[in-house]
Amino acid sequence: MMNLPQTIPVLLLGTSLAVLSPQVCPAFTVQEVASLAQASNNLPVVKSAGLSPDMDVPWSKPVRIVDPFEGELLGVFDRNLLGGNLYRGGSKQVISLWTPSSIRVLVTVNSDRASSSFFYTAGRVYPRPDFLQFVTTRKVDKLLLKVRGKVFQLDGSTGTFAVSQELATALKNAPDENLDIRLVLEGGQTVDSKIGKETVKSWRNIY
Repeated sequence: MMNLPQTIPVLLLGTSLAVLSPQVCPAFTVQEVASLAQASNNLPVVKSAGLSPDMDVPWSKPVRIVDPFEGELLGVFDRNLLGGNLYRGGSKQVISLWTPSSIRVLVTVNSDRASSSFFYTAGRVYPRPDFLQFVTTRKVDKLLLKVRGKVFQLDGSTGTFAVSQELATALKNAPDENLDIRLVLEGGQTVDSKIGKETVKSWRNIY
């Protein structure tokens, strides 16, 4: 006798279809599936999963991303400024996107260069410093997260890191507090940063 395949519950997110494997996900009732789909439809919509230094998105909140290349997915964007002021020379910005399948991280470094010019008023010439802003990005090779005393070390390429089932469970159950992360940049330099507790709370809607 032929064994019939096990029924696999599915979750509709807008126009996309996510198949949930019974080995890693609990079975959903029809009411639960409808509730999850409705919740995702009520989230703010972001039209790109790409990261950039000057992006404008809802930070630390669950969002529905509708990307022209990657389709539709749920995610949380986080940003942390290191140095107190994004426009101060040497300051860093750590931007991340947390989705069910991956974590993406972008590190930017701000530098400024002063150039002198002059302006003329009331018969006198005055010097005027002009500051030009330059923002460069750094490649992230490793991501380390510490959740409830356990350190997860992730290796990736182009700043993208896969999320395992174990890590997803840890993130979902993380305590309501800032979470420490360490980024290892190309060349070995490390950048220590934090994920804000509002982002940590939002993980419960993602994982």
